[in-house]
Amino acid sequence: MGELRQFDEGLPGELRALAEALRRLFAGLRISERRYAARRSYDSSTISRYLSGRRLPPWEFILNLLHDVAEERGTVPTAETTEMLRSLHIAALEAGKSPTHKVQLLEQQLALADQQARRVASRERWLEDTLRDKEHRIRDLQMQFRELQASISLDPGPSACGMDRDAERVRLCAEIRQLKEELEQARALHRQAEERCDQLERQLAEAEGGPREDGPGELTAVGPEAVDESTIRTVIHGDVYNINSTRWVIDEPFVDSMTVQLLVDSRTMSNGLLLDPTTVVTTWSAIGTEAEAKPVVVFANGERVDATVVEWLPSGSEDRRAPGAFPNLAVLRLATPLAWSVPTVSLDAQPAPGSQLLVSGYGQSGLRGGDRYSCLLEVKGRTGSWVRVEGELVGGLVGAPAFHVGTGALAGLVSARFRDAPKGLLAPAEALRDLTTLSWPD
Repeated sequence: MGELRQFDEGLPGELRALAEALRRLFAGLRISERRYAARRSYDSSTISRYLSGRRLPPWEFILNLLHDVAEERGTVPTAETTEMLRSLHIAALEAGKSPTHKVQLLEQQLALADQQARRVASRERWLEDTLRDKEHRIRDLQMQFRELQASISLDPGPSACGMDRDAERVRLCAEIRQLKEELEQARALHRQAEERCDQLERQLAEAEGGPREDGPGELTAVGPEAVDESTIRTVIHGDVYNINSTRWVIDEPFVDSMTVQLLVDSRTMSNGLLLDPTTVVTTWSAIGTEAEAKPVVVFANGERVDATVVEWLPSGSEDRRAPGAFPNLAVLRLATPLAWSVPTVSLDAQPAPGSQLLVSGYGQSGLRGGDRYSCLLEVKGRTGSWVRVEGELVGGLVGAPAFHVGTGALAGLVSARFRDAPKGLLAPAEALRDLTTLSWPD
């Protein structure tokens, strides 16, 4: 076995970490690079560059090497080793800047998302079949119980058999309730997994430069940057489902960076969506209608900046006076730009019922002034053009943006909260397209 090439000076840490792991793995084969190249029909110089960190290998190469080493040792690759190598590979892809690296990263993410979608779909089918069996059994028990009651009326003596059947019926009812809850979870996860796959397919088509096929009513906008590595882990009957893998799940720091506090008369708190260093979008319920509008101050990261309303939607004065006018949006222009970059945002035109949304704004109910408050909302459906949501909504969250936890896309802005229930309405993200002072990619 020949000597491996030395690492280059200044090799990025992510590439070096991956190459070192591959070298340790390759050593388990106890053969030369040239011999392994002949075995796998690779070019020996390509393998040398993979193992020296000069070139980033595709995941297929890493997976083949992992299985070849396992075969040499008479074992099978462990999930821990596979996941460790996948994490190193993804980190190296994210550190790379070329379009090829981006395509490889998206391909990996799509493969993982598809795997999760198939797992949760299989679980959903199993739960449906099990639920049908339990319901069929309880119908049989009910028939037997009625027959037993009829026989007892003729012979009123004690019946242990009847007591056993009743106990089994009670047990089955409890199992059915649990199965229904798990099935509802599985269906929600399946929807999220399919949404995740659809989003990655669109991103991959864009990265490859191929044609994009948007579904009915979908919007095309700039997507959010990758964020901190975190995941959504849901456990159903002992199985862990991680719909949003790697670093694409939306998190509170990202939502916080897009949400600003609005002050009217230096005391009224509400929220707005920061689109760029000089532009904020909010709802009338956050600042009042045009007829009663007062000066607004945007408060972000300890900085206060005066803002002016440059557009109201709807635009007609009569429309703006109508109760519940849709979509009651307003655009604020800051007097001076904020001194930091703002992540780009994509629009979710049709958030599906059951989708989870994350809000992180400035609530008032039971909170000290200016405290952040975050909560998850669940999309329940539509009322007219409004998006109905339910969750831990509190006073003061009006105007706050709500982001889909699985895709990171903007689903809407909190427009109303019902006082008698933890429910509310969102002005949908698609309505932002009608604001003439904003521009979006075609």
